[in-house]
Amino acid sequence: MRIVLGLLGMICTTLVQAEIYKYVDETGHVTYSNTPRPGVKPLNGAASRPAKAKTPSPSPYYFPRVDQATQQQRDSMRRQLLLNELQQEQRHLAAAQAAQRQPGVDAGKAAEAVRLHEKNIEMLNQELARIR
Repeated sequence: MRIVLGLLGMICTTLVQAEIYKYVDETGHVTYSNTPRPGVKPLNGAASRPAKAKTPSPSPYYFPRVDQATQQQRDSMRRQLLLNELQQEQRHLAAAQAAQRQPGVDAGKAAEAVRLHEKNIEMLNQELARIR
C-alpha cells in the first residue's frame, strides 16, 4: 500500500506544474512567487514563450479620479507656490552673492551658499516647466 501511494505521489508531482517567478526589489530583497508582477523573471520554461507586448494598464476602479477643473486648480496653486519659492530663492541668491563680496567672509562657505541657491533655482525652473 505504501509503495502504491508513493508511486501515486511521484506521478502527481510530475503532472503539477506552476510558473515560478523571481522578483528583486530596489533594496535587493528576493521574492519567489507563482503570480507574475512587473519586473519579475520567470524561472521555469516561460523564457521560451514569446513575450507579450507591453501596453499601459488602466488604473484600477478604486483609483481616485479628479475632474479637469479640480486638476487645473491644483496645477495653478502648485505653479503659484513654486513661483513664490523661486522668488524667495532668487532673493536668497542675491543676498548670498552680496555676502560673498564682503571682506572677512569665509569664501568657501559663501561660494557653497551661492551654488546651493543656484541649484535650487534650477530645480524650481525644471519643476515649473513640468506643470501643464
